[in-house]
Amino acid sequence: MKIGYLGPEGTFSEEAGRQYCKKLSKNAELIPFATLHDLLLAAQNNKINEAVTPIENSVEGTISIVTDMLAKEVNLTINQELVIPVYHHLIAQKGVNLKEITDVISNPPALDQCKDFLRKKLPGVKLHLSYSTAEAVKNVALNLEEEGKVFAAIGTQAAANLYGLKVVASKINLKDNQTRFVVLSKFSHKKTGDDKTSIVFSIAKDRPGGLHDVLAEFANRSINLTKIESRPSKKSLGEYYFFVDMQGHIADKLIGETLKNVKKKTAFFKNLGSYPRFKK
Repeated sequence: MKIGYLGPEGTFSEEAGRQYCKKLSKNAELIPFATLHDLLLAAQNNKINEAVTPIENSVEGTISIVTDMLAKEVNLTINQELVIPVYHHLIAQKGVNLKEITDVISNPPALDQCKDFLRKKLPGVKLHLSYSTAEAVKNVALNLEEEGKVFAAIGTQAAANLYGLKVVASKINLKDNQTRFVVLSKFSHKKTGDDKTSIVFSIAKDRPGGLHDVLAEFANRSINLTKIESRPSKKSLGEYYFFVDMQGHIADKLIGETLKNVKKKTAFFKNLGSYPRFKK
């Protein structure tokens, strides 16, 4: 069984992939992909059986490329979700201490999430951008050398171990930082009794009160919506897709009947899957 994830090795995506593989009853091969676009298309084109992808971060918000592709470009279903705590570490060559560091490299989200630490502990440090945290750690492992500069990376413990580097400072990002991952495939998960369902829909532009009418379908049946978010349709200004997560499974009579009514009131409707709610 082939499971794809957003590479390279040493990322939180790989960690999520490994955690998911531990839950499987069959042997699985983890395959890294360079971009989320490549990852989802590989699942769509049957090059892999499933794709493990980040979809939401508690600090950065929704991973828009994933939701946009699920709405318009691929026919994949969410069949699992995982929530991974995000801990960033300051990583350097062995023998380097905190006070020696002059330059720090990582991807933009990691740098932003660690800005308070950098401002307090490394004021005046020069920041450099990389494609991923794993790539940043790899660059430090290759021993970036510029006269008078000492480089460190912000990355994962797994990446530090992979490249034989030292963690100079641990857990330097915001404390309450988690990433929600989903497993995408072409099959749905059976009902467990503790499930979530995700949908996406759009409202006709010339229908005043359309969103209110749709949400009333859930409110009138006391269905708990755990998330609602709008994204531009990228067709014309003022047109949006609405992404909604709710408690329950589409096989539940209440959820099934509600979604049939929602579909009648929308210009576009797509069921993104029912799946077990993540439990720690």
